[in-house]
Amino acid sequence: MSSIASDDETRTLRPPRYASSNYGATATTTDPEEDGLLYSTKETQPSPLDMGQIVLLSMARISEPLTFGILFPFVQQMIVDTGEVSVEDVGYSVGLIEISFSITQSLSLLYWARAADKFGRKPVLIASLFGALTSTAMFGFSKHVWQMYACRFLAGVFGGNAMVIRTLFTENCDSTNQATAFAYFAFAANMGALIGPTLGGFFSEPAKQWPSLFGHLQLFVDYPYCLPCLVCAVYILASMILCAIWLKETRPDACDNPLPVRSILTPRMLRMLAIFGWTVTVVFSQNALFPLYLFTPISIGGQSKTPPQIAQLGAAAGLSQGLWLLLVLPRLDRWLGTKRTFKLVSAGFPLVMILPIIANALARGNTALGSPLILAVYVGIGTSCNMTFTSVQLLLNSCSPPGAIATVNGLAVALCGIVKSIFPAVINSIFALSVSRQILAGYLAWIIMAAMAAGVFISALYAPDGSEMATSTDSRKHRVAEADGEEVMESGRF
Repeated sequence: MSSIASDDETRTLRPPRYASSNYGATATTTDPEEDGLLYSTKETQPSPLDMGQIVLLSMARISEPLTFGILFPFVQQMIVDTGEVSVEDVGYSVGLIEISFSITQSLSLLYWARAADKFGRKPVLIASLFGALTSTAMFGFSKHVWQMYACRFLAGVFGGNAMVIRTLFTENCDSTNQATAFAYFAFAANMGALIGPTLGGFFSEPAKQWPSLFGHLQLFVDYPYCLPCLVCAVYILASMILCAIWLKETRPDACDNPLPVRSILTPRMLRMLAIFGWTVTVVFSQNALFPLYLFTPISIGGQSKTPPQIAQLGAAAGLSQGLWLLLVLPRLDRWLGTKRTFKLVSAGFPLVMILPIIANALARGNTALGSPLILAVYVGIGTSCNMTFTSVQLLLNSCSPPGAIATVNGLAVALCGIVKSIFPAVINSIFALSVSRQILAGYLAWIIMAAMAAGVFISALYAPDGSEMATSTDSRKHRVAEADGEEVMESGRF
């Protein structure tokens, strides 16, 4: 089949029925022959992706950031409308609603990962999408704050879709094309994060926004925030139906004898999880800090941007990041290998963190073009450093033993949930303290971010190489269709 064709320079000698388990990372240099694998240092030609499966999985990937982001434009007013929370205290309730999902998702992910290993990837994805659909629709009909908490907790309990989608992406690829596949994965997440707030603001309070169209419908008068949630639920339903019909199961036979979690957490895996955790900490903290920086007055360390301007810059940054992921990362991964790409991109990370300091210093000096130019560099070029997130994911996949990729991805997404629950709030608090007391001219938070970003580069130096990981793992099932076809050929039932 085309998925295992190997007429390129980097050849893999595979056992008769299973493909090599070198998840993710592209090797750069290896011994001429080791454990049945042959490599060349020349550029690897990628195997063709099954784009039908990639599109289905990308549609499903959009759902989680969509359900999260769609609440942002109206959740503050929705809480105030209950009459249970004062305007001064609404921020606390919004914060609890935001972190309730991440906490419950982190606690439930390992169970979803084990379920994916036992029952298959597809049933877990369908169940998770159903949970997202139900919790999002119910949120729009909430009349009390406790009901909003309950809906987000429910969404977190059924928050296994990110884990299983990562696993499905991995198992629909090989090491030659997984950088491209995960570029689609990350691009879909960016699109969900961009589309969600747009839909939330556009469809909230429809009876007030379009009285001639919705004013006579009592449903939208009594529940002014249900329409965006219902629109989101319809999208998830469509994605769920499409996946139920056309998505292929990829569960490998190695899952029949699952490894204990303790056996999976080898020293190399723990090292890679630590590198992954530090990288996502820096990426998530940066993404949380930048909008606050844009909103803050120039005189104390920000850019004095209006909400529409912040939204425009955020959209531009998301689009730029998506283009770097789709157009540049796959080529770098093929040319340099995954670890070298990780090191190259992370080397520029500390410099990117200095750009907001320069932009504010120029704005304070009333430089007409200097500050906008630096911001443009940050948005257009600086977002390339977020390719570290995808590269470290590929390296993490490569550490996974056969049959344990779902568990590894569950641990990774749980780490992301913990990071999102803690570190963005911490770095924003440091920024608020820095600008209010003018610590280091209001630049303390960005200096800390530069030091943290330098830590990503240092950690990249200690990441396992793709060749090391590829040669140390056993065989796994490459594609279900391929295995089924070979079974038929072996048994003579054709």
